[in-house]
Amino acid sequence: MVQPIIPTVDNTYYTDKCTELEKCIEMNSTLQEMKIEYGGENEVTSTISSVIRGVTRNKTITSLTIHVNAPPPPLPDRVIEQLLKDNNTLQALSLNIPDKLLPSSLNIVEVNTPLTALEIRRGWRSSSKLMTSSLLPHIKGLHCLILPDPYPPHLLFLSHPSLHTLTLPLDTAESAIELFTILQTNTTLKALSVEIKEERVYTSSMGTSLQDMLTQNQTLKYLEINDVRDIKNIPSSFLSFLTTGLRHNTSLQQLSVSIPLNEEIRTFINVISQKNNLTELKVNFRPDQSYSNCSEEEKKQIMTPLFYEQVLPAVTNMLQSHTTIRLLRIKCWDINKESSQPNWIELVQQLYETIFIHPSLESIEINTGYITPLLRDTLKDQKKTLIDRHRKEQPHKPLPIVKID
Repeated sequence: MVQPIIPTVDNTYYTDKCTELEKCIEMNSTLQEMKIEYGGENEVTSTISSVIRGVTRNKTITSLTIHVNAPPPPLPDRVIEQLLKDNNTLQALSLNIPDKLLPSSLNIVEVNTPLTALEIRRGWRSSSKLMTSSLLPHIKGLHCLILPDPYPPHLLFLSHPSLHTLTLPLDTAESAIELFTILQTNTTLKALSVEIKEERVYTSSMGTSLQDMLTQNQTLKYLEINDVRDIKNIPSSFLSFLTTGLRHNTSLQQLSVSIPLNEEIRTFINVISQKNNLTELKVNFRPDQSYSNCSEEEKKQIMTPLFYEQVLPAVTNMLQSHTTIRLLRIKCWDINKESSQPNWIELVQQLYETIFIHPSLESIEINTGYITPLLRDTLKDQKKTLIDRHRKEQPHKPLPIVKID
């Protein structure tokens, strides 16, 4: 539900409709998935309570999503507790309920719901720490877990030894080291997404543990290591540790990383070019820590030629040797969008030529924050020729999607 017109809570009609909604959900015998989303200024506590009560007694629903950002009052006492205690069909639960909508008496002590997947989300400028701290200690044996706030990794794997998907923010180097050390010998996790919350996470010890994890873990298929925009710089050493780890890894199929843009980028992309098991790559180029004393304009003066003269040629070479990659996304916001050099145009042309004759590439996105004339105009000038060549040489392969933004 998105900003519906809801009568006031004192209205008898509204109360009757909430009761009717609760009974309707309870008695439904075909519904398997239910998703409720609301963000607005109306008070919808009674509506959400009725949904939860109905699902609590329903016998067929296996997936429930409740994402709500609305003003108080909070949910009634024991509504959430009864759901987790009495429902015996829910396998997947996704909650985005801010602390301000939770009863102060929230006290989860018994979870009988057969959950295998749990997502706790946090809205903008809201907290979900009460939900996380109240719920997570009482759930065991999850296969998929998505958290909005840091949580001790050793506790997660102790309670959920068969996790195959994990999303976890990291705010200290110690927590990152703990996580990567656990994963050196873990053989069940298939997908890991971490968000670096603080620059202090990027230490040499953290990089070493990441390198060792990538070297020793050969079961992880998906890895995402990104950071919040508040982090201004990433140390050069992180790229070195990541590159060395990837050189010895044989299992990753999808990789999404934020890395510093410096002279070592060619080595990183060269390693990627040798990983034919990798089919999806997303790279967010950030300022190197050595640029920390530079102004924003000075950073752009350094990074813009690196982007055109190092990154794009390296990507071109990678595509020429990597014959299985399907999706590629390159993000670099810290460049001068208006800059152009004659040799840069030629380098961009070579990239586009390689894209349109690549045997496996389905989609490529180059994101510089807003449309860069050099990238846009060069593609526009070449597009007809490139399409004609593609159709002649690869008549049975769909045209690759090229997005410049």
